[in-house]
Amino acid sequence: MPAPASSPTSTAYYKALELALFRGGFLARTSHELRSPLSKIISMHQMILEGLCDSREEETEFLAEAHGAALKLLEHLDFLIYLSKLEGERLHPEGQWVALAPLFEKVQSLTHLQAANRNLCLVLAPPADPMKVWADPAWLSTVLVTLIEVAIETCDRGTIRIALAPKQPAGSCDIWVEDERPGGTWQEPCPLPDPEDFDLERSLPMSLRLELVRLLLTRMGGAFSLISTPAAAASGPTRVLCRLPLAAPQDPD
Repeated sequence: MPAPASSPTSTAYYKALELALFRGGFLARTSHELRSPLSKIISMHQMILEGLCDSREEETEFLAEAHGAALKLLEHLDFLIYLSKLEGERLHPEGQWVALAPLFEKVQSLTHLQAANRNLCLVLAPPADPMKVWADPAWLSTVLVTLIEVAIETCDRGTIRIALAPKQPAGSCDIWVEDERPGGTWQEPCPLPDPEDFDLERSLPMSLRLELVRLLLTRMGGAFSLISTPAAAASGPTRVLCRLPLAAPQDPD
């Protein structure tokens, strides 16, 4: 007889099923993103081997493009290896109490010029009180910087805002990241690039970086998710949630 829907066994089953579906979609997108530079390498080499270059200079140019694509492919593979180490728990966070106000200031100093170059307004609203979370400071900084960089790359207007949720759950700290894109930008499936339009200068694909964010938060005992709101579901701004354990008041400074 199947377990009741509210039983721990049933809950664990559906969580495992949801994770399996997410990994399947992630693997499909990642495979495409790895194929893009590989297709570039093959096409450049094919043109050279078939004698389609008009000059020695053009052949050298094609070789340079193939070399750049190979380096980009290596970058993607190295990043996937790093993600696998995180998921396999071969890398461990250096947990400590992290004050959010100075961390927000550091993140803003690392990203405000990128936002200004895109004519975007970047707002980081640190907490008024000395709130602390239990986290690895380098990992948490990477999470927030990555989310801002993803938003900067895909926003063409408005404000990117990082702030604490007005109502905090017991024992946790909720950090909201908002921007002017529709909510579907964060949801499955992510739009895939055309291999013919592969850009050697673009950074790591969004899906790889969001998987990094999810893994870092999970390994720190937190969570990463899209907040379902009527605005986000339609054409309003995007709001994503980063949840982390909250420092208890009795913990020493």
